Amino acid sequence: MASDAVEPVRRRALVVGCGMAGCAAAWWLAHEGWEVVLVDKEVEPYPSSYLLQLDARATRVLRLMGGEEIIDQVTFAAPAMSVRWGTRKVRELKIDGDGEWRLARRSVLLSRLFAHLPATVHKRLGLGLEALEHRSDDVLARFGDGSTESFDMVVGADGLHSTVRRLTLASEAHSVYRNGLTHVWINADAPLPDGRAVIASREGMLSLIYPFLDTGQTSVMAVVPVPASARPDEPMLVERVCDMVERLGPDLRAVAAAARQSADTKLTRFSQVRLPRWYTRRVVLLGDSAHCIDPVSGMGAHASLPGAKVLAESLRDTDDVTLAFARFEAEVRPFARTAQSITARTVEFSTRAEGRSRVATLAGGVGDLLATIPATLTRRSNRRQAALRS
Repeated sequence: MASDAVEPVRRRALVVGCGMAGCAAAWWLAHEGWEVVLVDKEVEPYPSSYLLQLDARATRVLRLMGGEEIIDQVTFAAPAMSVRWGTRKVRELKIDGDGEWRLARRSVLLSRLFAHLPATVHKRLGLGLEALEHRSDDVLARFGDGSTESFDMVVGADGLHSTVRRLTLASEAHSVYRNGLTHVWINADAPLPDGRAVIASREGMLSLIYPFLDTGQTSVMAVVPVPASARPDEPMLVERVCDMVERLGPDLRAVAAAARQSADTKLTRFSQVRLPRWYTRRVVLLGDSAHCIDPVSGMGAHASLPGAKVLAESLRDTDDVTLAFARFEAEVRPFARTAQSITARTVEFSTRAEGRSRVATLAGGVGDLLATIPATLTRRSNRRQAALRS
């Protein structure tokens, strides 16, 4: 006798952006039974060779995604650190490394993560999103090639300059916080003497100097105040950073000399995405497009990998995507808000010379941190209640 069972209709999701958040969202949604289309406007979206950091939770989520081989082959343990500060004399505090934290070259890690996606995910590189139209039961997406498709849900994981955010929630001018600080990035062809990373706050700059343990190079990144009205002078800023690195100690003179000769440099602006809400109807933002913390935080992977898992799990037990989006945001926002506050306050404290301004910055950071405690306690209570009900 023929079966009358009806196959369930698979819900369709469009994921825009194939960075870490987009790839993770595509993997988890496919894992939960969604039909996923992943698009990115770039044909080759992973050109950068700078470092990414995965904290313990991000590493655990990547393992849950079956990425054990990725972790073993393209990441390395975060090194021990030397924290240095002082005006006349350089002072130092040495900190042991944490084996659960990992570092990797951005381009290599993201390329492997993209290749790790299930074959069921439809990948379309070089295809930009042009418009989104909300309809009663779906969202109609129009792409740069003139084609249109309907989806049950759209995930904007397209980073700081998000097209999805601009089309649905806010322009970049009304959603991105900037504070006049500029990142100076330099890849130097010289190893750190003992492989120990250096974090330094000196001469009005905050610097993070990390080893590329796979090649013997060193990544130098410094946060430098640049007036908003001034056009950044890259050669001058690079030279200023190299001067500061040289004065951090004799062990860094070779790194400073190599950084002066490097052609692999770039400038970016300190940026954080700050929105009152991360979703509207059938569209939700994930990762940097929703709450960019800024690369200096080292928390982008934490916000992307666990965040994608939380989003997929929030969608598991309900057909109401808006309700699922609200649950996802309630889970992730307290972390993002605290990380943004700590990051902004740290760089602003480190790069301001005025005593009164520095005290105000520090006091504000403490206040922001205390404000997150009620939300954190409520979230933990809700988790316990849900566990008891189940």
